[in-house]
Amino acid sequence: MTSTTPGNEIHDDPDSAAASWFARLQGDDVLADDRRAFERWLNADSRNVDAWDRTRATWDDLTLLEADPGFAALRADALGVTSAASFRPISRRAVGALAAGGVIAAAMGVIFGRRWLATPSSPPAPSTEDPVFTTAVGEQSTFRLADSSVVTLSTDSAVRVDHWTTERRLTLLRGQAFFQVAKDPSRPFVVAAGDKRVTAVGTAFDVRMEPGKLSVTLVEGRVRIAGPSPGGDRMIEMAAGSRFVAADTAEWVVAAVDTAKESSWLQGRLVFDGEPLSDVVDEMNRFSQRKLWIADPRVGATPVSGVFKTGQVDAFVAALRTYGLADVGHADDKQVELIRPRG
Repeated sequence: MTSTTPGNEIHDDPDSAAASWFARLQGDDVLADDRRAFERWLNADSRNVDAWDRTRATWDDLTLLEADPGFAALRADALGVTSAASFRPISRRAVGALAAGGVIAAAMGVIFGRRWLATPSSPPAPSTEDPVFTTAVGEQSTFRLADSSVVTLSTDSAVRVDHWTTERRLTLLRGQAFFQVAKDPSRPFVVAAGDKRVTAVGTAFDVRMEPGKLSVTLVEGRVRIAGPSPGGDRMIEMAAGSRFVAADTAEWVVAAVDTAKESSWLQGRLVFDGEPLSDVVDEMNRFSQRKLWIADPRVGATPVSGVFKTGQVDAFVAALRTYGLADVGHADDKQVELIRPRG
């Protein structure tokens, strides 16, 4: 899994810090100063002791996790393997490398629960104890699943890898994710998002959750979507090059779209073609802690076309000013007001 967090950083969060310390202390080049620093951290707070105990307990029981699809996904991503058949028993020394790469649960926002330490016969009921991958505002993260499918999370998003049996099931908890699905006709790939289910065998598609709205963009292959609609339970099949939209109070809509434009966020870009500035601002704000806002509806109605980098608020504002689309009113480190062009 990729991350913007440096591998040698010690985090404020006790679980993340414990993961980082675990990684650091596995190396052959651990210095006495490192061990003293670790002892100071450990003794500074009882929560650190609890986090350290959890981290050690998790890795002491590694052999019980080998068959779990969520753990296999973490290993596949960290080790760069492309097939579950390539896995070998993991060594204690390798644990340090995995932790340094961000694979220990807390360091990557993955939640390890008691089910991971249960026997294979334990009931596999989905819950928050299944591994959860998350991103913060402005972040993007990619990880590989046990079947070699690849998931890319957009800004401020979360997806859970549920227990796998006859189907490969994930749950999009919030935000947006792009799924590149490895072909396996015997086990459908299912993404649950709210009360809808998106089912594929081998394909590439994007799922996005917004308040009161779900959208699915199909880049290649075919998917089936099932769930409740205002007219009752429905099921439809989508073809590549189309986008599905379901709003809470409206019937489902499927229409052709430019999939390259819709998935441009994967390359850290947003593409607009005549959209009103208010919509463009809403999309740009998803990727930045520093927010743009518009008080004048006439400014918000201004059509905008262009390609902009996600999270680059200053560059976006500079482009608006250069082309006379908007100017800057009040601005600080948290927000920027867009106003009518001066002069």
